[in-house]
Amino acid sequence: MSKTTFDNLTRSSIWSAHKNSCFYCSQTLDWGDLQIDHIIPESLEKNPDKFEQIKTDLGLDKNFNLNAIYNLVPAHSKCNLRKSDGLFDKNATLFYLSIALKKEAKVNIEIEKLKRKKNKGLIISKLQSALSANLINAEELKNILKDAEKKNWKIKEIKLPIGIEFIDEIYDVFYLNTDFSSFLDKKLMIYNDVKYLELVNDNDKKINVSTLNEWKDARVKGFYPLTTYAIKMSNTFTFFEEFIEVLEKAKMPKVSFINDPWIKINMLDYLSPNILFDVEGRLKKYIVEGKSIGDLVRSGIVKFDISPGIFEFSLEFEGFETSLLEQFRADFNDDGIEDIFVSGWVRAIHGTMGFGFTEILTRLSQKHLIDKA
Repeated sequence: MSKTTFDNLTRSSIWSAHKNSCFYCSQTLDWGDLQIDHIIPESLEKNPDKFEQIKTDLGLDKNFNLNAIYNLVPAHSKCNLRKSDGLFDKNATLFYLSIALKKEAKVNIEIEKLKRKKNKGLIISKLQSALSANLINAEELKNILKDAEKKNWKIKEIKLPIGIEFIDEIYDVFYLNTDFSSFLDKKLMIYNDVKYLELVNDNDKKINVSTLNEWKDARVKGFYPLTTYAIKMSNTFTFFEEFIEVLEKAKMPKVSFINDPWIKINMLDYLSPNILFDVEGRLKKYIVEGKSIGDLVRSGIVKFDISPGIFEFSLEFEGFETSLLEQFRADFNDDGIEDIFVSGWVRAIHGTMGFGFTEILTRLSQKHLIDKA
């Protein structure tokens, strides 16, 4: 039984290539009951040794991909559930794979057909005809659109503006609804060729950490970064930890006050001064007055700079510079409103102090400024 979410383009093409019939019982298969099943179970991804043995036993290519078209078939939900994660005997498996392989070319042709804009008019006309003939009603169409939006959200790709650097590779693309546990024991590149971070506790005991799990375990045991350098470099761990946390919380928003129209975080007239580092609390009066950062920049209270570094921009106030970079948008606090997950850096203008941070920013209505959630 498939746990992977396939886009409707792929689902529809597999369904059409198999003549809208269930692969296992050969009976008519309605779109609403359509499920995509893996002939060789996708659960084997988590058991690579067993998967390698099965490929050898079946004489399959070493690069056999469980999510490739040649391993995917349409099925009724009941037929799919009956099969579950079971593996057919060798002859049946090879027979089923041979059928799916023969359909692969047709599936790809169907995908290309649906992609071509010249078919858009035909698709719309068929949809309008179905509505006119009461084959579907407006409510059913709304449900189809909502379902498509949810499916697209589940396979949403998150591309970071700056990738997370591990010892052996850099990751800049992540997917929602994914198991991130495999990343927790990967060794992080702290800075240039520095491959571990030194932490201390109140008894002056020292420990080196290089993975997120090591970092979290050390923090629970009372270890912390002590030197200015260690505090700055600890951002490698804190950002990664908080990024994974918001990825797991991210939901499709029901409403957005930052996407329609599109608002970038460097549009200062939409930003609350509350997002700035303010040691003495001197920005409170401007916040109460409803002033934006744009208002404060124009009045000379805050200085604005388009940063040459990794951040989108920097804002200077009372001897401290706050720099920000947007990471991605989603509903992170389950209130239905779209938020922005940002990373940032604070540094003393005349000093060595500096530290990284992450923040969730939100705009509660069109009348509100973007503020901390």
